Amino acid sequence: MKSLLSILIITLFSSISFGQYWFGPKVGVSYIDHVYQDKTYERDSFNVDPNINMQFGVALSYSATDMYSVYGELVYERIGKTLRDKGSDGEAVYANMTNHFISAPIMLRVTLGKVPFHYFVNGGPRLSYWVGGKGVHDLEAFEEFPPVADDDGNPLPVEYKLKFNSDNASPDDFTTAFVSKPNRLQFGLTLGGGIYFDLASGGRLMLDFRYTWVHSNMATNSNKDTNLIRGSSGDLDFYRENMEYYHNIGTVGIAYLFGYNSELKRKGKSTSKESKKSKK
Repeated sequence: MKSLLSILIITLFSSISFGQYWFGPKVGVSYIDHVYQDKTYERDSFNVDPNINMQFGVALSYSATDMYSVYGELVYERIGKTLRDKGSDGEAVYANMTNHFISAPIMLRVTLGKVPFHYFVNGGPRLSYWVGGKGVHDLEAFEEFPPVADDDGNPLPVEYKLKFNSDNASPDDFTTAFVSKPNRLQFGLTLGGGIYFDLASGGRLMLDFRYTWVHSNMATNSNKDTNLIRGSSGDLDFYRENMEYYHNIGTVGIAYLFGYNSELKRKGKSTSKESKKSKK
């Protein structure tokens, strides 16, 4: 990994004054699978559905040559998870969570093909920062111990926002949930490819496919079996959600890129100076 990062940095800075830049907006759709460290968690106890969600942000490419470039993104990603107990298919335990991330993949890209059609492969590291999240718990246990109820006393699902620090928790606040020992900065590896077209307008339309292996668990469980996500009151201690899992993510994205050529810009300035000199 250190070698790959070194190659990316050297490629970027060794020819930075001669490069072609491309930048622009990007959107994508992701298929997200949740992989638990405890293999029996899904096999024996819970159904955890894969999630289809979205991302959007900006893309930046620096082309050192026609073949080699460094490609990066800064994107907002949504990752959801729906969990149901296997015994009753969600009657006893139903939990839904949506988390928000800021992600930045940085990849070395190799491009082949001729104008206007190009195809490429790329790969590299990906860093993500877990900004926050929200969710809902609906448990059979709420029938006997309703933390939230309607005017008639009927239990309601508990909706919550995630926090990572419970120092100022209120025992009467059921709208806030706390994650024990979160991994807010997460690391992954990305590999993929795609195609792009040079347009008559001077822009570039890019379609890419990639797969990301995230190597960081969402959190470290407070003991071997459980990690607490709950309202700040101890009344919800009967439900603890396993957070020792990570994501495998397949993404299809599309971007429109604008070009900027630093070498032509510099030549333009030189030509302008020479023209001024000749007029004197």
